[in-house]
Amino acid sequence: MNIRTDFPRMPPRVALLSSTRAVFSPMEAAFREVFPEAQIVHLLDETLIDDFRQDGGLSPRSRRKALQMAMTAQDAGVDGILVTCSTISPSVDDLRPFIATPVVKIDEPVVEQVVQSAQSIALLTTADSVLKSVEPLVLDKARQAGRKVAIRRFVKGDIWPLLLKDPAAFYQAVGEAATQAAKECQAVIITQVSMAPGREYVEARVRDQVYASPVYAVRALRRILKEGKGSQDLTAPAVSPVTMKRRTE
Repeated sequence: MNIRTDFPRMPPRVALLSSTRAVFSPMEAAFREVFPEAQIVHLLDETLIDDFRQDGGLSPRSRRKALQMAMTAQDAGVDGILVTCSTISPSVDDLRPFIATPVVKIDEPVVEQVVQSAQSIALLTTADSVLKSVEPLVLDKARQAGRKVAIRRFVKGDIWPLLLKDPAAFYQAVGEAATQAAKECQAVIITQVSMAPGREYVEARVRDQVYASPVYAVRALRRILKEGKGSQDLTAPAVSPVTMKRRTE
């Protein structure tokens, strides 16, 4: 009896861990562009948004929820995990000892790209809490690259309500803010996935100075999965929940 050994390889399954539905469309667009063969599984916890507001950013309870989501994704058998929320990104380092599946932070690849060429960097956001996570990442990646950078904050909290009422107007406002920031800094990072489509509304003459994270993160995850490498040192000793609790408090 002949046994088939030439079965087609299953497409990679990727879990996106998110705190808002507003990231679904930008992330799916990025996958269509650079990783179309991937199958996406969305894991959403909208209570995280309330946590960020009440706790002023990342906190022990939101770190705990991020770990729970990542473990759910791993139990589902996905090949890779992408954390789409910049505020949660710092928790990835805490959860990696518990997760054998490769995990990519949404903002890490784009930040690594930007610090290589820019000294003055604008961080564009609609919430101060996001900058509490992104700004330290930029400074850390610049230090690792041996670069000195100056950061300017551009917080546009007043435009956030437009996203639900009039998305086109929201993206237009993001584009206008990014255009202004690009005139004052060498590079602009749009720090939230939900704002990423606004890059298309940036004036053409400065658009190359404006960076949005989705494509960079998806490209990084695709490379990790294609090369069969993890995004963390899987030989590192695991830590106990008690150790993680101490880290996050």
